Amino acid sequence: MKGLNLFVYGSLREGFFNYNKYLNGKVIEKKEAKLENMKLYHMPYKGYPAITFGEDVVLGEIMVLNEDFYEETMSALDEMEGFISEQNPENEYHKVILEVENLHTNEKENCFVYFYNKDKDSLFNSNSVYIPHGDWKEHMLCENAYLGLSHELIESQRV
Repeated sequence: MKGLNLFVYGSLREGFFNYNKYLNGKVIEKKEAKLENMKLYHMPYKGYPAITFGEDVVLGEIMVLNEDFYEETMSALDEMEGFISEQNPENEYHKVILEVENLHTNEKENCFVYFYNKDKDSLFNSNSVYIPHGDWKEHMLCENAYLGLSHELIESQRV
């Protein structure tokens, strides 16, 4: 039986470390997508993003997993995301089913989404960085480009 697809918005997106570790070779299709009525944050003290309810759009990808690897992949993702069980207050992320829109077809489908449990994180309100444009991939690429440029400027001043 085919399981629900997975919407990813952070380190599980193609090109990032957790995609390579958990999804590479197990995805049969990737679809650019958006999730509405959310807010996206980067948690620099953890190195990965979080979504919470809000008024924004979060960009990401719908991952269609190979059925042969579905159960083992979802189980590994649950462990990585700190998902213990439904509505468990100790979850780092809750695994919820939300409606996601394919950006190419405008079709909507229900997907599993890992939703951050900020109640368990005392640093979240003071240390997380709000990303108003809703694209963690762009945020990280721009941040890394800025850090690289800053490093080059510092090195050029030493000459």
